[in-house]
Parts: sequence; structure tokens; C-alpha cells
Amino acid sequence: MDLGVRPMAFYKNPDGSTKWIFVQMSGFNGFAVVDFATHQEIKRIENPPLAAGKSIVTAGADPSHGMAVTRDGKTLVVCSRINNELYSYSLPDLKVIGDAYLGGKGAAWVTLTPDGKTAYVANAVTNDVSAVDVKSMKEIARIPVGFVPKRNTTGMLPAPSAD
Repeated sequence: MDLGVRPMAFYKNPDGSTKWIFVQMSGFNGFAVVDFATHQEIKRIENPPLAAGKSIVTAGADPSHGMAVTRDGKTLVVCSRINNELYSYSLPDLKVIGDAYLGGKGAAWVTLTPDGKTAYVANAVTNDVSAVDVKSMKEIARIPVGFVPKRNTTGMLPAPSAD
């Protein structure tokens, strides 16, 4: 890569093997698509321009930081820190299918619930996490979490036993 490598996400072939790696890069508001078999960049996608009437978020290191693929392999969600948006792209054609303007600031990391219905975006500037409904691409909650949330992840806990 010609720029520093930031968060990555993976897209699978029907047999479960890796088809593409989506790579966010330092100083770029978008991501590169790398063919896993050839190790070559095949496409670079810039996130949409800032929506009219919105202001760039200047706090934070990289313009685009945080991405994930839904378990069903149909959607890629991508944070744009400077646009303060979470974008959704259809897979495999990589067309923008939605965006959620976030109430918090500093969108950095994103994680998905196992069913892919909700995305949680860490907002490091406002010390909260945005919950976004992936289907409607609407922010449904902001959760205060404390100083500079980063590197969020989703975990599964076992159901309590009946004992």
C-alpha cells in the first residue's frame, strides 16, 4: 500500500475463503480493495463527500477509520471520521446504499452485532458510542461510555443455565 495501513475487513468467496481485503489507509477518506489471491489493489473507493450543511470533524487522526462486513456478506459499513458518518456499501458491487449522520463526534471504530442488524460506532471526541440500525442507517441511540472509546468489539456470552 502507498499509505499507512489502518483497519481492515474481509470479504469471503462462497466456499468461505478470503476474496477481498478492504483496507483503510492513513490520510484517505475511504478504502482500498485488495484481491486476496493476487495481493494486488484492484480498486480504491473514496467515501461520499460531506453532506451539504454539515461541518468536517477535525479532531482525530485519520479521515476514515473503522469498517466491518455483515455476517451475511451483503453489506460493508465504513466510518468516516471527518464526515461524522457511517456509510453502508452493498456487496459485492460496493455501491453506497445508505449513510447515518452521527450525533457523537470522532467516529473511529465500528463493530456489528452477530445478526448484522446494529452497528456500534466509537465516538472518541464526545466519549460515547452511536448505535446505528444498519437496515435504515439511522442512529438509534448514543451511549455514554467514558474517556476516548476505541477498539470496540462485540462478544457473545453464553445463556445462563436453567439451574
